[in-house]
Amino acid sequence: MNKLKIQEVIVVEGKHDKEKILKCVDADVIMSSGTHMSAEFLALCKRMNEERGIIVFTDPDGPGEMIRRRIIETVGSCKHASLHVLQTKKKQKVGIEHADCDDIVEVLSTCSTFALNNESLTLHEFQSLGLSGASDSALRRDLLSEAFRFPKSNAKSCLKYLNMLNITKADCLMVLKESNYENNR
Repeated sequence: MNKLKIQEVIVVEGKHDKEKILKCVDADVIMSSGTHMSAEFLALCKRMNEERGIIVFTDPDGPGEMIRRRIIETVGSCKHASLHVLQTKKKQKVGIEHADCDDIVEVLSTCSTFALNNESLTLHEFQSLGLSGASDSALRRDLLSEAFRFPKSNAKSCLKYLNMLNITKADCLMVLKESNYENNR
């Protein structure tokens, strides 16, 4: 079986994530070794991004988000791959190492470049979609996170991800309508 060849360097959290990625695709993979990333590691990520590009592929949990944010702060714009928590869950554990290879290949073949400082969706539009302040806001945000492949998040982080991915109000409405969560505000 021919593996998908990834040009960019993939950044994961730990050795089990790295082993899983290498089982699924042909790629160079570096590990953050958890949330306590050294200045040298972050500098390496920056250099790799300038030379070949990087894909940040962390677990859809709190530590994974912390790692993603620290790398973004250092590197700036780069590609991100993210699986929904349900795709990475085994028993009570969440992690890339628990995902199916088919899901990993799919997300890596379609991963998005996150742009910085872009407002494709305003706070007012976000709220008008019922993504904040409504009784079912968390469910609506979860639908969007699954559809647009970013980690499950609170309102503030969700708005940030939508803007980094250049997702518009119309894009959100389409997903919500397909899920019968059309907002009639």
